[in-house]
Amino acid sequence: MAGNLALFAYYYKPENTSGVQRAARLAKYLPQFGWPTWVIASSAGGIDPTLERVVHVPGPADGSPAAARWSHLGLLAERFLPYQEKLPWVPHAVEAFERLHTAQPFSALLSTSPPTGSHIAAWRIKRKFRLPWIADFRDPILGNPGRPRRWAQPYDRALQREIFRSADIVLAVTDTMRDLWRAQYPRWAHKFQLIWNGFDPEEGFGPLDAPPRPYRVLLHAGVLYSQRHPHAMLDSLARLIGNGRLNPDALRLRFIGIVQEMDQLRARPSVALLASRGCLDMNGQLIPRDDAMREIATADSLFLIDIVNNSKVGYTVPAKLYDYLLTGRPILSITDPGSPVDRILAQSGVPYSCLYHADSPETLDGKLHGFLSLPGAPVTPGPWFFENFDGRLQARAIGAMLETSAPGR
Repeated sequence: MAGNLALFAYYYKPENTSGVQRAARLAKYLPQFGWPTWVIASSAGGIDPTLERVVHVPGPADGSPAAARWSHLGLLAERFLPYQEKLPWVPHAVEAFERLHTAQPFSALLSTSPPTGSHIAAWRIKRKFRLPWIADFRDPILGNPGRPRRWAQPYDRALQREIFRSADIVLAVTDTMRDLWRAQYPRWAHKFQLIWNGFDPEEGFGPLDAPPRPYRVLLHAGVLYSQRHPHAMLDSLARLIGNGRLNPDALRLRFIGIVQEMDQLRARPSVALLASRGCLDMNGQLIPRDDAMREIATADSLFLIDIVNNSKVGYTVPAKLYDYLLTGRPILSITDPGSPVDRILAQSGVPYSCLYHADSPETLDGKLHGFLSLPGAPVTPGPWFFENFDGRLQARAIGAMLETSAPGR
């Protein structure tokens, strides 16, 4: 028997970033499988009163004196913690849940991170109300390149272990992380389940006709930062142009999105050469998601960068991969052999080439030259892709997990 579900998602609409999309898909489709879903989100990204069953906290009139005091303590605590977990939001989220729970009792909890504050809010409610709880990790805590401080590893380990201990089900977004957690915590191996990231089938996203232009566009959409950098590809492209194997007038390498460490990137000789030949477009500006999706749909080919030198290879998959695959156009990726990105591309049915982090310059040049020769006509992904990454089917699977963890509620 299904029931009402409380979904804790710090980042949510009206924000429209990639980190919002998974929670939005779950809130959209879980009611179709018997789980009416109320979202408790932050107000930091704005408040949209037209959203149904969504509570943004703290709002202008929200917050009891007790919640305000606990929120202030959370702010003080974060001055001494190694990372910002959004603790000041937690008391307001808990209070919002209790207010909603009085009006229509909940049968289960679902929290998604980052930030970890979403799990901490659910953990507090789990302890008080003993409701079944699914903790969804879009990124892990321990081993996350975004949490690099070695001295903070005992803190990360303790926080992750407590969430794993308390949750009834823990979701990973790659099979690599699920299997790693099962090996690290054999006592709780049954808790760790896989729900890949994915796409919303009702968006109907797919390829669009490219506008007339005298060159082919190879597009990267999203943030560039130190763990995801294009150095190997840029150096290879510069070599191909320098030795006459590639006509720079026939290609435009386009980056849309924020570029961290832009000055260091522009100082690379390969970047200076590509810019001087007019085949590199990189302005480092954030663009709205709708505009980014339109550029993805009209590009001739697409560029994806996996985490560089990550000790936990395969801890996540860039969410843009699923949008890329829906276009059916050739995909160039920087990744590692056997990574989730590598395996997804191999099984997708879409043309692709992988530049591995350990490839020699000669191998990189050969792969890149071959990739740039691929036809750009869209190819429909195979059935395996839709079976594994359709957001509605993923919500159905989570609904079945909730049925198992909340029998008779």
